[in-house]
Amino acid sequence: MLLSFSITLYLSLITTVVQAEIKSSHQSGTVSFSGQHAGMNFEGKFERWQATLNLPPQSKPNIIATFYMSSAKTGDSIYDSTLPEFDWFDVENHPLGSFVSNKVEITEEGYHVLGDLTIKNIAQPVSFMLIDNQDRLNANFGINRLDYKIGWESDPDADWVSKTISISMVINK
Repeated sequence: MLLSFSITLYLSLITTVVQAEIKSSHQSGTVSFSGQHAGMNFEGKFERWQATLNLPPQSKPNIIATFYMSSAKTGDSIYDSTLPEFDWFDVENHPLGSFVSNKVEITEEGYHVLGDLTIKNIAQPVSFMLIDNQDRLNANFGINRLDYKIGWESDPDADWVSKTISISMVINK
């Protein structure tokens, strides 16, 4: 009986340590963005996206995500009609954005992630902490929208729309 208990305990520990692939999407999590326009805060989210996470201790940890740029919505009809336009997300020529990790390292809080975020076919390195909250993973980081030529023509000096856009993710496990 003690042997049976020990084997059961050992197997349950291995199961919790070796995490399987996590598949997530807009149906089970959120990818949102926020910033300021004319001094007023705005928030939005991508209504269509998908991600696959293979986290340590997997032998080849990685994160790959795709988001549909035309699905970016704020709930404000003016913003929602402007975001798809050429100067902002240019969804006609760049319908998808992506994130591909280069490195995923385990930490006490979760995972330190390094990778490339691509918007409008412009890839920029980003780094963030993916915090493990038992039933979900959370991340928050900022990007410089001008690095991706978002609003480059209409607001190149960030006089109207904040240069830094905050990205937040919630991945339910």
